[in-house]
Amino acid sequence: MQSGKLKVGIIGLGHWGPKLVRNFFDHPKVKMTYVCDILESTFAHIDHLIDKNCCKTTNAYELIHSPEVDVVVVITPASTHFELVKEALFYNKHVFCEKPLTLEVAQDKELCLLAEKAGLKLAVGYNFLFNKGILKLKELIQNKCLGQIYYLTATRTHLGTIREDVDVIWDLAPHDISIMNFLLDALPERVSAVGRSHLSNDKQDVAFISLFYPSGLIGQIHVSWLDSNKERMVNVIGSKARAVFDDLNGLEPVRLFEKGIGFDDRFEMDFGEYKLLLRDGDIISPKVEMQEPLKIIVDNFVSTLLNDDNFIADGRFALNISRSIAAAHCSMKKNGVPEFIENGC
Repeated sequence: MQSGKLKVGIIGLGHWGPKLVRNFFDHPKVKMTYVCDILESTFAHIDHLIDKNCCKTTNAYELIHSPEVDVVVVITPASTHFELVKEALFYNKHVFCEKPLTLEVAQDKELCLLAEKAGLKLAVGYNFLFNKGILKLKELIQNKCLGQIYYLTATRTHLGTIREDVDVIWDLAPHDISIMNFLLDALPERVSAVGRSHLSNDKQDVAFISLFYPSGLIGQIHVSWLDSNKERMVNVIGSKARAVFDDLNGLEPVRLFEKGIGFDDRFEMDFGEYKLLLRDGDIISPKVEMQEPLKIIVDNFVSTLLNDDNFIADGRFALNISRSIAAAHCSMKKNGVPEFIENGC
């Protein structure tokens, strides 16, 4: 650190790169010392976001090896993450990596062990854990506003963009698995998945995934690159109400439907007969003060480094999501037969 500031270098200036450059550069406890991309033409897009003393390079290893970098931010295609993150950890740098951490469970685990052994922070950009709408959903669950939780669903669809290095599951499903694990404070123990490849022979472009949690709750996820109806929805269905997060609704990102069905505890249950109660109430839009999730995640990450705190979306969190994705791919090969997830160290 120099003058109490973290020296940050960012690798990858594609879609998310400039947004992270802006948020890191604007942070009062950060000094942006390096930016890197394989295309020199991308530097023109971020010149207005950095000062003239910030170094530019097309060589990622120049950035990683530089003594002018304390923290390496990796925003590159997922297939490149392992080598770049491993090199950064080897050179004693803290790392913030775009999700997913890698595309292999064994590689995730290797990076976690390497970071832990070196006493370094390894964070992964699961931005929805810092989204004010998702945090409101968690608050509603914790305050028992939904009653007993029955199940969760998520839909993440759009027409394209088709990625060349990963399938639709690796591209989109980690978001929703991270959200469900976060909302439930739990890890799934089994997963069932089916998918199809319509645009290529080896990469699924549509998939349906079911997560089975130890409590008996089920989370169902639909991801697609083929659907012209773009959706970013999470539903939590409970006995008293249903809560909906709509990432595309800037005015009402969270709505609470006070409708549900459950046991009526006002009546005694005789001869095995259960009295069911239908609840019908208001539709409420809780106040959600939306902020840019990337700003919140950068603030949290910097605070974690400066105060040596724990970061919620750390390497272990990412590892557990990768285990669910790997199990989903195994299940697809068996036409949806549930696959147990090897959670743990």
